Amino acid sequence: MTDQRTAAISARPVLEAVVGTPFTEGNRVDVLKNGDETFPALLEAIAGARRTIDMLWFAWAGGGVSRQVTEALAERARHGVRVRVLLDGFGSKDMEPAQLRQLRDAGCLTFYYRQVPSWRPTVWNMRSHRRVLLCDETVAFTGGTGIDPNWDGDGRRPQDWRDTSYRVQGPAVAGLRSAFVSAWMQAQVRLPGPLLSDRDSFPPLAPVGDVAVQVLRPPSQPGWSEAAIAIAALLHTARRRVRIATPYARLPRWLLNLVQATTARGVQVQLLVSGPHVERPGVQLQGEVDFQPLLDADVEIWRYQPSLFHTKAITVDGAVAMVGTTNFDVRSLALNEQVALVIEDRAVLAVLDGHFDEDLSLSRRVLPEEWRSRGIRRRALELASDVVGRPIRGWGSIGLADRRP
Repeated sequence: MTDQRTAAISARPVLEAVVGTPFTEGNRVDVLKNGDETFPALLEAIAGARRTIDMLWFAWAGGGVSRQVTEALAERARHGVRVRVLLDGFGSKDMEPAQLRQLRDAGCLTFYYRQVPSWRPTVWNMRSHRRVLLCDETVAFTGGTGIDPNWDGDGRRPQDWRDTSYRVQGPAVAGLRSAFVSAWMQAQVRLPGPLLSDRDSFPPLAPVGDVAVQVLRPPSQPGWSEAAIAIAALLHTARRRVRIATPYARLPRWLLNLVQATTARGVQVQLLVSGPHVERPGVQLQGEVDFQPLLDADVEIWRYQPSLFHTKAITVDGAVAMVGTTNFDVRSLALNEQVALVIEDRAVLAVLDGHFDEDLSLSRRVLPEEWRSRGIRRRALELASDVVGRPIRGWGSIGLADRRP
């Protein structure tokens, strides 16, 4: 009789059962590596829109590429396209006021989501980390990219961050649309006009490819999200190799234990994070607290050297991947609103694994013996950053359940 612990388990039925969201068939997913592929595709889709554009975006700042996106959206609005833009109140706090005025003057419905500060301090730390662009209800984009010059490049220079976006066509677009609508509803309830209008035609999303996609829309609420459940399921079904790309890895205890259990089964686990180029050094230090137990569990840890590494992707056995806006991080899994695509398609996985191999070639491996020899000052900074950062990054299920029933 085959041991259930070593038998191969298909990820798809497990994910559908534990997350409760079915995969859709017949999609096309284009992997867009870095800003030099993302922004031309994004601007082309905006320029081609004839009826509606819906955009929900976490990070938006000033600079050349943001001016291009602003002008493209404004141009469509001036030609009668309904344009709705919802920006996270924290992630887009550095947007140039002139660009905001340009959008509104052109007729774009543009608002901030959970603006900071506000009269509701209880939601200040509950952000929408989602990025969704939907054009004419038929093509959608998501990923970790910000509308910011830092993302406008090839990811190989310090000023050009390494990231990945995804263009989606087919039935899965409906799930990405829902990620926008659920956030827009929060703004719409305080504004005149309906959530839906005659502009929304709901065209049939016919099959356009061969990719199976499950769309996850984790909300911002207490407790572990469906993204956390999906990651647990992916690690459970892994039998050969797990590759994790994330800017940093701040792991809750249950996830650290699960990663250790995965390597104990003989599964290779590779973790690729940012190296010398970081946006928030304190966050990186918090993630390093778990490096030693991960290294002790034979996890390979690599640091990307050319620029800040911002890609979010988990691939399992070359067969299934989870990509989108979710970091391998307690805050992403327990606090922020996210959007994720779980993809089952060998061709797309080959592209993602190919990119991972390219990134590894530009990375430096963290060796266990070197890590153990780091200085006392570095260790103290890691621990101090971890303690200070705990209230901000979220507490997961703490307070929602006792240790024992």
